[in-house]
Amino acid sequence: MQDPFNDWLRSFFPVPLSVGPKEWLRAVIGVGLVVLPMVSIGLWLFGGPVTLHIVAPAGASAVILFSASSSPFAQPWSVLGGNLIAVTIGIALGASALPTVAAAVLAVCLAIACLFLLRCMHPPSCALAMVAAIGGPGISELGYGLLIPVAFNSLLLIAAALVYNNLTRHPYPKPRAASSAEQTGSVPLGEEHMSFTSDDVDRALEDFGEYVDVTRDDLVDLIKRTETHAIRRSMGTVTAADIMCRELHWVDPAARIRQAWDIVRRHRLHSLAVLEPGSGKLVGILTLTDLLQHFEPSPSRLNLRRLTFGREVRVEGIMSAPAVSVHEDAHLADLVHLLADRRMSCLPVVDAEQRLVGMITQSDLVAGLYQNWMKRLSS
Repeated sequence: MQDPFNDWLRSFFPVPLSVGPKEWLRAVIGVGLVVLPMVSIGLWLFGGPVTLHIVAPAGASAVILFSASSSPFAQPWSVLGGNLIAVTIGIALGASALPTVAAAVLAVCLAIACLFLLRCMHPPSCALAMVAAIGGPGISELGYGLLIPVAFNSLLLIAAALVYNNLTRHPYPKPRAASSAEQTGSVPLGEEHMSFTSDDVDRALEDFGEYVDVTRDDLVDLIKRTETHAIRRSMGTVTAADIMCRELHWVDPAARIRQAWDIVRRHRLHSLAVLEPGSGKLVGILTLTDLLQHFEPSPSRLNLRRLTFGREVRVEGIMSAPAVSVHEDAHLADLVHLLADRRMSCLPVVDAEQRLVGMITQSDLVAGLYQNWMKRLSS
């Protein structure tokens, strides 16, 4: 039985992190690379008093931009818009007749409200609002001129994040997925058919009622990944090697398509692998549709027995390349996505050297799903 008090006490302890030391090091290097020139150039351009007053919030912004670049707080509009709006509020209240403490408190409260309203919430901006409202050596004299060093720091942060995050394979700014049409029904297999819709996500966020420090698109992606892992777990350990057909039929890229047609017709295939001579590496796939598109009708009555092919047409000229393939250890859930969601008729299976070792058709997939279902019933 759960103890609410112990659960509450446990919430004070550190939560497990989903990132490793490599990601920590990436963030540390990024922050160092931008803070060093920011302070150096700031001291030279704006002087010590101003730079030292605004560099601490800028350092906090750097932490957000390089350690949580997918956060809504880290996006360019949040950084630039949030900082400039908050500083403008702080300067206006600092120049008013209000006592310093009252001006500082009111500045941070108004900044929070405006940043939420204008969708540019950035926590360090609220600190800048207080700095501008309190004033001090160099700050009070600048007045609205304080916007210039703040804008400089903000633009430098955004430029550094654009270069460093993208070079280290962290897309920035965070791409926004195009809105997709509502899905109907619930198809629990494949990446494109999840058991929730966009409206479900919107309603869940509305029910949650608190600000979520993750973009809506990231939240959708996280739920999809969770469902994918759940599907993989429910399907057990069935892999491509367990269900693939090991009786292989293939053709040379330089072969005439008449030769390919003979193989397809003799073995009643829907597709044919195209392999590199000698190495056996997969270079393409030839489907029945590809072949039928290159029939040439004979002068006599049109029927399939009298159709012929162009004599000079080679397989390499009509095959699909590069061919979509999977490795032998590919999970059954991944095969469902490729064969069902992408409507592929077959799926080549290759080894580490890209040599063909098997083929999976939709019939093989159905058989694999049936085997998994029977195994679950007997366990």
